[in-house]
Amino acid sequence: MHKGTITYHFSDNLGDYIQTLAASKLLGAGPYTHCDREQLHTYHGPEVALLMNGWFMANPKHWPPAPGIRPLLLSMHVNPTAVAGMLSGKGLEYFKKHGPTGCRDHYTLRLLQQKGISAYFSGCLTLTLQRSDWVPKNTPRKGILVLSALDRLLPNRKALWQQKKFVQWGIQTLKYPFKLRQAQKAQNHLQHFLAKQSKPISYASQIVPTPLEDNAAYFEAASEQLKKIASAELVITSRIHTALPAVALGTPVVFLADGLQHPNQMSRLEGLTDLFPVCTAQNLDTPAIEALQPTQKHRAIAADIREAVAAFLKSF
Repeated sequence: MHKGTITYHFSDNLGDYIQTLAASKLLGAGPYTHCDREQLHTYHGPEVALLMNGWFMANPKHWPPAPGIRPLLLSMHVNPTAVAGMLSGKGLEYFKKHGPTGCRDHYTLRLLQQKGISAYFSGCLTLTLQRSDWVPKNTPRKGILVLSALDRLLPNRKALWQQKKFVQWGIQTLKYPFKLRQAQKAQNHLQHFLAKQSKPISYASQIVPTPLEDNAAYFEAASEQLKKIASAELVITSRIHTALPAVALGTPVVFLADGLQHPNQMSRLEGLTDLFPVCTAQNLDTPAIEALQPTQKHRAIAADIREAVAAFLKSF
């Protein structure tokens, strides 16, 4: 039986690849069969034991996966936009057949249980990451890493012009100046806070600005991102898959929630914000940065994930 991990057709979000790196560590030595999340229904290779985790999905009509995939449904998030396509007909029966489903967040847990699917809260695979896998033992921490902080707040001019309905275009056009002022205000608060710090400050993005050549390049970029997180004294972010790896790697982290009020964003956070401090840029001084200590709440979640994966592998 081949071991499989989820891959992506040139996703620009390194958080996707970080989740798959965590899956690879759990599965042990490769090789792995790489299965595109959005094309699982077309899989025709050898039978594969697939650790099926992460955000699902951009193309819900492509659910359920092909029969050759033997899944472990673990650390899954079903996005609100995919509910109708994934949780009806054959898609619904797939969850019932291959459950119980480990849910990354409480929103997905509640959603699946309401559909009669056996499910439990599993948290995210990234909570199993270990610092020693990404930096040498006793590597000193240095500086504050600002990694994709407030980028959800910035208005997207390109998306504005892609609106297909005139009414929606008009509404978003009217909102644009307000959103821009809101983003600038939050950025000012963040910069004011950073200006008061004596530690060196570096910046990075979870979003890759220009396409890389292949999946291997994306995984390499994700690995470099994990090294930065593991080497920082503090991480400030607005991205779940920066915050959760920071927790796992023992790095103090503050999550800025500005711009995350949309249900599609809030649903992904349910049950995870107990693991890291959450505030707005305006309240960044609270709690005091000096008093922050890495949480240990994730350890029990990580242990349960490791146990579930080990049992899955032993079943073949």
